[in-house]
Amino acid sequence: MKIYVTQGHELGVGLEVFLKSFLQLSISDQKQFILSAYPQSLRETLNSLNIRYQIKGNELIIGNSHLELLPVTGKSPYQTTNTLISCLEKIGEKDILLTLPTSKDQLENKGKNLSGYTEFLRSYYQTPDVVMFFYSPHVKIFLITDHVPLKDVSSQITSSIIESKVEQVIHGCLKHHLYDPTEILFSGINPHAGENGILGNEDAVIKQCLSHLKAKFPQINFQGPLSGDILSLSLEEKKNQILVYMHHDQGLSFFKSQMGLLGINISLGLPFLRVSVDHGTAFSLYGKNQANTSGCLYVIKEILKLGRCHGK
Repeated sequence: MKIYVTQGHELGVGLEVFLKSFLQLSISDQKQFILSAYPQSLRETLNSLNIRYQIKGNELIIGNSHLELLPVTGKSPYQTTNTLISCLEKIGEKDILLTLPTSKDQLENKGKNLSGYTEFLRSYYQTPDVVMFFYSPHVKIFLITDHVPLKDVSSQITSSIIESKVEQVIHGCLKHHLYDPTEILFSGINPHAGENGILGNEDAVIKQCLSHLKAKFPQINFQGPLSGDILSLSLEEKKNQILVYMHHDQGLSFFKSQMGLLGINISLGLPFLRVSVDHGTAFSLYGKNQANTSGCLYVIKEILKLGRCHGK
């Protein structure tokens, strides 16, 4: 198994937090990583860290640490896109892709700008049901819609879409040894899950798919729709639960308020496992050697554990 790492935005903190985290790993774990980056962007970040390094051929050497490099130039004007594609051209099903933070304007496929890594990967692999799953030590959630304007959310939620994405998450969690859910709880779309139609009837689509899911996965307890503002109160430590939110901020506001940087953004439904840190580019910290590495280090340690499971 190899872990391919894409540099993200050249003016963000992605390379900084990755390199600092990488240097905290054992020599044997370091050998699993391949970094796809623009040589000049990599050098600029390394220089800002005030550490001695050498780049020999396709290898970065810092003390006793060696990191395999995949240098990139590429046809797209966006470094994020080119480093990502360089990894996708090489990655295998048992490998892991770690994407570092970028901005929404740095990803394009076939001349079309896309609003995030998830949207890019859906377009690149022509797989519309790729799901954004968020993993942390105590909370696991996923989203039915993600980077969608709020006015369009309800029109993009159907029973078939919910059912398909739930299946992707269950199968993906088991395939990649992420999690074995025993209970899945669904938020409503409207406040108070529609209050029996008083606040809207859009939540009916959630009820429609639950019977199908219960028949397909009898070992899992499915509950919902529940009011989105109190869904988290149903969390129980002893149960392997997943919370399902209908739109982006409904789920991630809770998730990030609880876990801070200790979260993993995971794409399920691809031939391989794609992960990312659960924070952005922090442009204001670029080049200052001040970025918090705890989130990136958490992601790296967790995917190394997953890699060992894959190897069994």
